[in-house]
Amino acid sequence: MRRILYNASDTETFQRIVKTAKNGIFGGTSATMDYLDKCRWFLERYDCIIIFTRDEGAHTCGWWKNPDYERCYHLSISFPGGWNRKKAEYILDRIFGYNKRMLWCEPPYSEDGKRAGVFHYRLFCDVNWNPIIPRGEVYSTKFTELGWKSFSELHGK
Repeated sequence: MRRILYNASDTETFQRIVKTAKNGIFGGTSATMDYLDKCRWFLERYDCIIIFTRDEGAHTCGWWKNPDYERCYHLSISFPGGWNRKKAEYILDRIFGYNKRMLWCEPPYSEDGKRAGVFHYRLFCDVNWNPIIPRGEVYSTKFTELGWKSFSELHGK
């Protein structure tokens, strides 16, 4: 379900977006798709589409080797009329506040992502959902527990 916020103040709008994200966890499975849908918003005032979730499982599923990258707040944002840096910065300030300085940004990568102009921002967190700057790179095994297997090792791909 796409939510459209028309008459709410900025404060109300962004509080609602953050509260919705905190009411679940996206794990990339079909069981968490309902949560993902609740976290999708069209912000009419800024002419953009955002998805703001709490994500968990990037390490345990075998995607990233470094366990510091296991969980994050994840904001995906696109502007149908083309990227708008000023509006994006404003939205980042409202959602992440002071923690904006700790964000990991990924520009569009896939062909679909490039066409839609989707940028991804991740704020990595510890087990209690407190923001952190992860130690090392995502594929570093320095902090990886013994016996950990990558996705391809687990699934033979």
